[in-house]
Amino acid sequence: MEVQGFEGHGPEIEHLLRSARAGRLAHAYLFCGARGCGKKTLARLLAQALFCEAEEGKRPCGFCPACKRFLSGNHPDVRALSPKGRSIGVDEVRELMDYLSRRPYEGRWHVAIVERADKMTPSAQNALLKTLEEPPQDTVFFLLTDTPGALLPTVKSRLRTVRVAPLTRAACAQALARHGVEETRATRLAGLAHGSVGRALELNADEGYEPLLARALASLAALDGASSVAAAAAPFYVEGERQEDILSFFETIGRDRMALENGVAPEALTGEELENVRVDGRKLLLSVLAARRMLSANVAWPNALDALYLSLV
Repeated sequence: MEVQGFEGHGPEIEHLLRSARAGRLAHAYLFCGARGCGKKTLARLLAQALFCEAEEGKRPCGFCPACKRFLSGNHPDVRALSPKGRSIGVDEVRELMDYLSRRPYEGRWHVAIVERADKMTPSAQNALLKTLEEPPQDTVFFLLTDTPGALLPTVKSRLRTVRVAPLTRAACAQALARHGVEETRATRLAGLAHGSVGRALELNADEGYEPLLARALASLAALDGASSVAAAAAPFYVEGERQEDILSFFETIGRDRMALENGVAPEALTGEELENVRVDGRKLLLSVLAARRMLSANVAWPNALDALYLSLV
């Protein structure tokens, strides 16, 4: 199934789109899912449907003045909020709330899209909570996150949660092919991105991802007891800007190692790529999770990386 560029998802997405076309969305949604799975695409699709001036069954049309303003990023009744640096602060949320307190400039709705909502500080989340508890009738919030557990329970309780699942590898590869990606490459990218089309397209545009993946495999293959940790981890100390890519590759390696350990074909990597990696797949996945927790607690990247490697030997 395809819904206007939001490909391969099921009845819940169709129901949301029908609700948006009819102007009957809830006041606040939490879209959860892995990086690149389509959370932002879905939020923008629903927002555009709210603003579209076409007949209900044809929204969003993409051609009316409201759609054109939305697609160009110039619609006056839309605000997007995302982290500046490591977090979204309380002042940014208060500024957003001040904007939303005014009447919509053009139509019936305000739409607020908060990307990486888990990066809101506790103070920022509490500032938002006051509005979520008494929401304006003309406002729809879309909060997007990879890690819903980082949000305050009081905030999550005011949101309608929608889990945006990744596609199957085959469906993702087909979507990539429609974007012009060659078949063999599309299949590999679909595996590396775990079915997230957006993430796969990011990798396709990144000439450095294959060399970085090869280095990740070689680094784990070099582990041979505690004395080998420093030499194995050190090359990545200076890669702080790519820490999420590195952890994502470790996660992929861990999943595929678990598959091999259970007699199943790996999803993303080849047996040849994995043959020299002797770490336990489950332990690697748990170590990646622990490293992400450390980083979210502002532990320095080299220290989190050392802890990850030490946990594997």
